[in-house]
Formats: sequence, structure tokens, C-alpha cells
Amino acid sequence: MRRISVYNYVISVFMLVPLVIVVAVSFNPGEYSIFPPDGFSTHWYSEAFSNQQFIGALWLSIEIGVVATAISVVLGTLAAFGLRRAGTMRVRLFATTLAISPATIPEVLLGLGLFIYFGNIIPIGLGMGATILGHVLVCMPVVFQVMSSSLSQLDTSLHEAATMLGASPPRVFVHVTAPMLMPGLFGASLLSFVFSFDNVNISLFLSAPGQAPLPVQMYSYLDFRSDPTVAAMSSALVAIGVIIFVIANKLGALKFMGTGTTR
Repeated sequence: MRRISVYNYVISVFMLVPLVIVVAVSFNPGEYSIFPPDGFSTHWYSEAFSNQQFIGALWLSIEIGVVATAISVVLGTLAAFGLRRAGTMRVRLFATTLAISPATIPEVLLGLGLFIYFGNIIPIGLGMGATILGHVLVCMPVVFQVMSSSLSQLDTSLHEAATMLGASPPRVFVHVTAPMLMPGLFGASLLSFVFSFDNVNISLFLSAPGQAPLPVQMYSYLDFRSDPTVAAMSSALVAIGVIIFVIANKLGALKFMGTGTTR
């Protein structure tokens, strides 16, 4: 047990050190991204949030994230309900594998495949529509896992009691099932939005010129400049992501992510 604990601490430190360095660099008053910083200044935060390209890309990322999350929540929840009604364990395992299969493919390969698919096989073209579809492929497995685990923890006796008292299936769903699923549903939506908002690989392949989401815009910015503006924006996004994950954890979404989905 102690070995596992030490191993977890080492991995946590290994993952957190780059974030700490980025945050420290964002407060550097100089013109270059250096560590350790020469002093302390919030100048680059004001530069980041006054950069019109970043702000435009930020709103585009929010729009893409909201639409992709809405579609993913609908598809992922329906798939979770379908899994719940599946007959045998073999069918459930097959359905689960099929639903989460996009998450098992490296995003670089997935992005390249979608780039070729949308460009040649289905002439949708690059842009916001293709980016949203790509994000749905990444986000739907997350929603499916959360909602499948949430459904597996429902108290079926309440459904049976409502049915015995004469409630119709739609009424049971609205007044019994939906309220019990709201924490998992809200948590799944938050996680899905974060996965979409922070996505780089899919967006890099599918975004059109002049319609780059924020992560792609930040990546392109580093090709020409090396000031701490990107570090400042990254630090702000990390803070927002931490807040969202804390909320999702309070709602139990992270607990659902660790629960089996084939029960």
C-alpha cells in the first residue's frame, strides 16, 4: 500500500510540475518565456485577454463546445439507456466496446482520418461543422461512460412503485428517472465541454483558415512569438478547468467515470 501511495505521489508531481512552470512563466514581466521568472507582473494576462484573435477564438471554442456537448449528451444518454435494456452480457460488452471505441484511437490518427473522410469521401469540407462532428466522436464516449454508470446506480424500486401507483412511463421518466439522473447528466455535460474546449488534435486537422478554436490559435501564436501571452491564457484555462472538474467531482461525475458500465 505504501509503494502504491509513493508511486501516486511521484506521478502527481511529474504531471503537476509542467503546469507550475507554465503558471510561473505567465507572471514573468519580461518579453520572453523564461523560467524562473525575473519578477512578478500580470501584464501578460491583460495582453492575452485584449488580444482580439484570442478572444474571437475563445468564443468560437465555447460555441463549438456547447454544440458538441449538446449532441454528445443526447447520443451518449440514448446509448446508455439502450445498453441498460440490452439482453445478454455479451451484447452489453459489444455495445460498450462500440460506444467507447473512438476513445481508444489516438486523436492524431482520428483527426487525420476525419480530415481525409470529410475532404474526400463526404465533401462536407473543413470548418465549424466538421470540427463539431469530430469533437462529438471524442466527447460521446465520456458521456456514455458517465451516464451508463449513473443509470446502473438508479433505485429501480422507485420506478416500480411509481408504476404500481398508476404513473405512465413518460410520467415516471419525468418525475422519477430524470431527477435522479440530473447530477450525472450535469457532470457529464461539464466533462464533455472540457474535453471539447481543450481539444487540439481534432481541431488542428478540421478547422478552416480563419475559424481556429482557441487551442489551435494559441498553438499558431507560438510559431511567431515567444512572449508569455500563451502562458497567461493557458494558466487561466487551467484554472477554469480545475473549477469545472471540482464541480463535476462534487456532482459525482468523476466517481461515475471510475464505475463499470456493463453491469
